Amino acid sequence: MSSGNEQQYTFKVGTIAGVKGLKGEMRLKLDSDFDMVETIHSVHLKNGATTREADVKSLNQEGRSVLMRLEGYKSREDTEPLIGAEIYTQKSQLRELEEDEWWFGDLVGLTAYTTDGERIGVVSAIVDSGNYLLEIKSEDKTFLVPFVKDLVPTVDIKAKRLEIKALPGLLQ
Repeated sequence: MSSGNEQQYTFKVGTIAGVKGLKGEMRLKLDSDFDMVETIHSVHLKNGATTREADVKSLNQEGRSVLMRLEGYKSREDTEPLIGAEIYTQKSQLRELEEDEWWFGDLVGLTAYTTDGERIGVVSAIVDSGNYLLEIKSEDKTFLVPFVKDLVPTVDIKAKRLEIKALPGLLQ
């Protein structure tokens, strides 16, 4: 079932990892911090070729787990077929970003410069290896730079650029 509104639901919240209890509660594996998504009220579920939209009845943190209930899913039997489904929502439903926060997708495509103004290359991906790394491609090399304030002091989304401190050995 597809409603045709998938284009609106572009932010991946996470994946349904399992169910809890008998009343339709689902355990989630989030792709972001809980505080970013705790305000969502509708989601788009994608499980293979099957897609559907649903309203969020509740979303809360219980210890290390995040639990979600959806309208119309009242039992374990209703929710078990959703295990493995990817969950998407609209960016407009997320909390506002702080001054020094960015969507990772907005970093891809930025031109990277040293703090001295020398062009390094373009951010081609964000690598999650426990810590986030910027993958920067130049004409003949690829660099991985830890995405921390000390090494990447300037991110300017509007100017489509970021600056990296060229510590010895970092960009070789």
